[in-house]
Amino acid sequence: MASSSPPGAPGILYFDPNPTTAKLATAGMQLAGYRVLHASTQEQAVRLCRAHGPGGDGTVVALLLDTATSPAVAAATLRALVQVPGATELPGVLLVSRANPTPIPGAEGLPSLRRPFTIPALHKILREAIDQAPTPPASRKAKVSEELRARLHEVLAQAGIGADAAALDRLASALVTDAAIPTPAAGIALRGNVASLRLESVLQMLAADGVRGVLSVEHEDRYVRLHLDQSFIRLAEVKGIREEDLRLGRFVVEDGYLSAAAVESVASVPDSRGRVLGQRLVDEGLLHAAELAQVLIHQAREVTCQLLGWTEGRLTFAPTTNLHPLAAAVVEAKAELRVAEALLDALRRRHEEAAMGPHMAGVDDVYVRIDPEIAKMGRQAFTREELEVLELLNGRNSVKEIARKSRSGTFAVATVLHRLSRSGLTRRRVEPLQT
Repeated sequence: MASSSPPGAPGILYFDPNPTTAKLATAGMQLAGYRVLHASTQEQAVRLCRAHGPGGDGTVVALLLDTATSPAVAAATLRALVQVPGATELPGVLLVSRANPTPIPGAEGLPSLRRPFTIPALHKILREAIDQAPTPPASRKAKVSEELRARLHEVLAQAGIGADAAALDRLASALVTDAAIPTPAAGIALRGNVASLRLESVLQMLAADGVRGVLSVEHEDRYVRLHLDQSFIRLAEVKGIREEDLRLGRFVVEDGYLSAAAVESVASVPDSRGRVLGQRLVDEGLLHAAELAQVLIHQAREVTCQLLGWTEGRLTFAPTTNLHPLAAAVVEAKAELRVAEALLDALRRRHEEAAMGPHMAGVDDVYVRIDPEIAKMGRQAFTREELEVLELLNGRNSVKEIARKSRSGTFAVATVLHRLSRSGLTRRRVEPLQT
């Protein structure tokens, strides 16, 4: 919907699904002399951009997108707008929230204004974005159109198709505009810096779009790759993570399918066919395909939890047509991990990690019982998980070893040890000083 402004006034295409905030910002921009074309849905925004952007009547001189209400919707709208012919020439400004200052991965370079803001601040950022936008190369486009017109006339004449000058102009203009639309590099549809965005927002956005592809996050010599498909995480690949053992063998042991010795006997022998460990275990009859699928989902859950703690790295998302063979096997076995479920688990853990702080057990820490205090409590005072951990505390088992023997995760063991230690029932083993 366009606002009432003087004819010929520069236009601002303003996307905001919230009618209350839209009214306030619209009134402020009108006072500054802009014509405001407000859209509350992606379809409206694209339609207005086609009609009034550089490929239309040229009224729109800038894009203003509110991302505070729904970052995922705003991101999808921006992606749709840049596909409109000529829209990449328009300067863009994002309205963001203080809690989520970089809600659209790949758009960190756009100027942004945090809510709540003042009308003068909005005027200033719009004026700066418009003034700093490069001038479209109109003269070059005109020259190319003349060349295209001559070539099109020749080709159409050879095909026996007649066209007047106006039709040739429209066709030449459309071809030039389409040729100017940028394309992602080498299959990369999304690129960003982990330090300036929130990984949970990226995953939420990709899940909402229902895309299929590989989300990769790399930092120095380590990386994580999540294979996404229709809002599910089908598979996780990991390399170089030092904080915790996230290799597949750990989860095969924790889930109780094989002993650590059996996994090691296979993993330690190089495979002449280049098969990954999971496929080798299935091919050699040590695991059923359905069991491998469950292990892969367990691993994907833990890897996602680890990934959301990253604060550095490079992020890319590359769409794919087909699933990785192991990911396809997970689908066939009906083993599922929704992105929303993985995010919920990860956010719970981050909250619990913050609560435990420096008292959180490391995977290689060794704990001992304080038996006199435990005896005073009695077995009835403990949960089943607490009793299981207590029985494995012998001054030799590390947190990692307890997790394997109890068939639970290292984080679950760490939370139990935190409760027991803070209650004065266990403590870290202290190595004797060498004198």
